[in-house]
Amino acid sequence: MNKLLTVYDNYEPLNNVASVLSLDVDEVFFAYHHDVDSRYFLYIEKVIRKYKKNIKLNFMHLVNDEYQLRSIIEYNENVIVDVGGAKYLSLVLFDLARKNGREIIYYDDEENNIKDYKTHSIICPKVFNLTIEDVINLKGGEIVSYMHQSVQDEDSKQTIRRIVEMNLEHYPAFIHFISRINSFINNADYLGNNKYRLSDDVIRKIESDEIYDYIDDLFVIEGNELEFKNRVLKELVSVSGTFLENYLHIVVGESGYFDDMKMSVVVDFADENCEYPVRCEIDSLILKDNHLLFVSCKSSKADTGALNEIYVHNKKFGNSLSKPVLCVCEELDRKYPSIYAKGKELGVYLIDRSSFLEKDINEEFLSIIEGTYEYDRVI
Repeated sequence: MNKLLTVYDNYEPLNNVASVLSLDVDEVFFAYHHDVDSRYFLYIEKVIRKYKKNIKLNFMHLVNDEYQLRSIIEYNENVIVDVGGAKYLSLVLFDLARKNGREIIYYDDEENNIKDYKTHSIICPKVFNLTIEDVINLKGGEIVSYMHQSVQDEDSKQTIRRIVEMNLEHYPAFIHFISRINSFINNADYLGNNKYRLSDDVIRKIESDEIYDYIDDLFVIEGNELEFKNRVLKELVSVSGTFLENYLHIVVGESGYFDDMKMSVVVDFADENCEYPVRCEIDSLILKDNHLLFVSCKSSKADTGALNEIYVHNKKFGNSLSKPVLCVCEELDRKYPSIYAKGKELGVYLIDRSSFLEKDINEEFLSIIEGTYEYDRVI
């Protein structure tokens, strides 16, 4: 039976599961020194048992550090010692393992692999890939619903893609136009089959708007009747911000570069003692090799509140590999330089209009994950 002895990491949840799930072990000892909220042990167990149902997990509160750790090392010849956790206990564990000739490993989160301490050789070239749910679960969150459903049919997806790309140069004006259309149809006679009867005055207002030439096949007007292409696109008009969310979901999903992506996620993080749900919404989550991007989508102006919100979401539910990202269809560094500068200081990665127009948006997300992203220069 292969066993793993590691230190419970109170600050970095990925350290608690990376080696366990990547290596062939049947029993794990998590050692910890200070008082720990037992809920966090349940979060770890939930994720590990999702993939290894029969593994034995031991959470040991150390009273006599050296004695208890030595007992495990000396009586388990095949135990592997993982020294990637809390600093003090990791040093104690390292010293004991070295004296007893046990294998010592550590998780390298920069290269996302597991290495032998003595030789620095890679013993596990690719760490187990967690899902988006796993990353959220490890910090006590639970994905409970989706605020908006992503568009599924191929025809509608391509319409959305064309419309957004046609309007990137003037996206705020496009969102204003869509909001007006929604207001018009809310006060119009519904004729069934995604069709509405509008007044002559409203029809003139729609057709005279410069954005009318950039709606692709979202809807058609014949006489006094406005007909949407389908029900899905009609419903999208009622929440204009979901155009950008769906566009990212489509483009990122079609790229094949990423392991998983979710749109408009509602996360509940209330504990068992809370009578009411405590929830937040995250526009987009993009995952690759355990790097989770927390993405906020803003159709036009972004403010300090938007920066702070996505920064907090990443802090609350992310890990050392996760990053907060703000996507805005404005030239943020030129139009709102103070917001851009604050985002840079907070470590929020900024995807603005020039990113969409001049670069491959998927390459931008990959550069954030790979550490090669560069901020624009604020003049």
